[in-house]
Amino acid sequence: MIAANTQFEFESRTKTILLAGMGLGVLCLGLTWFGDDEFHTRFWSNWLHNSVYFTGIAFTAMLFYAAQTTAFAGWMTAIKRVWEAMGMFMLVGIILLGVIAAGVWGHFHHLYHWNTPGISDPNNPIYDRIIAGKSGFLSPTFYTIGVIGFLAIWYFWASKMRSLSVAQDTQETPAFDYYKKHRKWAASFVPIGGFLICIFIWEATMSIDPHWYSTMYVWYSMISMLLGAISLCILMIIYLKSKGYMEWVTREHLHDLGKYLFGISVFWTYLWFDQFMLIWYCNNGEETIYFRERMDHYPVLYWGNLLLNFVTPFFILMRNDTKRKFGTMFFAALIVFFGHWWDYFQMIKPGVRNAAVEAREMTEGKIGHHEAAPIPTEGQAEHQATAGHGDHVTEATHNENEHVAETSHAEAAHGESHGSVNLTPSFGHVNAGDRQLNHTELDPNKSFAMGYTIPGLEEIGILIGFLCLFLFMFFTNLAKASLIPLRDPFLEEAMHHQTGAYIPSEGGGDHH
Repeated sequence: MIAANTQFEFESRTKTILLAGMGLGVLCLGLTWFGDDEFHTRFWSNWLHNSVYFTGIAFTAMLFYAAQTTAFAGWMTAIKRVWEAMGMFMLVGIILLGVIAAGVWGHFHHLYHWNTPGISDPNNPIYDRIIAGKSGFLSPTFYTIGVIGFLAIWYFWASKMRSLSVAQDTQETPAFDYYKKHRKWAASFVPIGGFLICIFIWEATMSIDPHWYSTMYVWYSMISMLLGAISLCILMIIYLKSKGYMEWVTREHLHDLGKYLFGISVFWTYLWFDQFMLIWYCNNGEETIYFRERMDHYPVLYWGNLLLNFVTPFFILMRNDTKRKFGTMFFAALIVFFGHWWDYFQMIKPGVRNAAVEAREMTEGKIGHHEAAPIPTEGQAEHQATAGHGDHVTEATHNENEHVAETSHAEAAHGESHGSVNLTPSFGHVNAGDRQLNHTELDPNKSFAMGYTIPGLEEIGILIGFLCLFLFMFFTNLAKASLIPLRDPFLEEAMHHQTGAYIPSEGGGDHH
């Protein structure tokens, strides 16, 4: 019989600390708002960054949990309530990202360059042929469906899985009947979440750089979320054990989580290298610019990402015994959790910064950076050719494009020298007919800016605020059910997990 604490109590002192952390986050968000540019780019990029990261943690927590349930992984039963409580944050994520979606419709932020009014209109001077070709996908309607709609579907599935799991503890219906229903919902969540996450990530983060794409991006981004979820799960289990809860969780359970943290970190590094290597090997300008820009202008973010998320966990967790040490695991999990927050920072901030610059240039009438000259439509080209001036027009257009591109460069240098542009000119593609200019032709020296080049103190405060919000929801849901699913058919297997694992007794404690 289990005599240990099986019901978590969300103490008022813990609530006060978390509310204070959320207050710090609100204060730091306010500081970025009032000290920001005219588009409040730093504010909105911080909102997007943390909303996507913590919502992604909640989603991948449930995806991982569903995959383990589908695979009959009995060891997870001992810690399943932690994963379930983490997944419930998706409800808050719907609200947080709903604000971003409302901004896409209302144009009160400039996070996404593709959402600029008129950019897909051939008759508009800011027309962008590449973005216009993607306008069916990069639109407010599809954004809302892909981000908010799919997130609502995932939350419905997650809440259904949790309700069946909790009902299994108390209802008179045979426990195995609930388990079979629970497993069906879990098995169906794996493909629903696994496929729909592609569109979620494409819309929420990859579309920030609308001229660039990578077939590895979704894998890379989702694994980064998953590592954030695993690391946070480890941190929460160690915290709960320090408070006298979850005595049945042993070093063997922690060792399994450590193996996932180590192995998936290596897999993340493979994806990091694979995405870079394939694009570098192909050496297409429209693809390599994503990495070229980060390596040249954001080197601390770029190389720090590899240091935090591969080098550190690899050398700490490579030894087998370190995965059984609570102190070492806490330290490694803390680094990985922060490291993948850093990873999303470097994925989001450079592109958002470019979008803000492009929005300013359009406001000021400096459209040469974005599109050197309007490209004649097919009908206009035929009309020109029919009129017998095809060759002349082609040559004139080419010369005009060369002239406007050079003028753009001169304007950028002029603006920088006079301080009229405090962000940096766009590193987005510049189309002159079928010709593309390299980004370094426009601005070879991107200036340092706190909150973009590296996270500032405000960004750290906002991270603390969002983390406290996540933990507040986590602890609230954790307190609603027993920490141990007493009627789960795999409970006994989880309790005797591997040799020397915890054996429940009247007095509690670990017996080896």
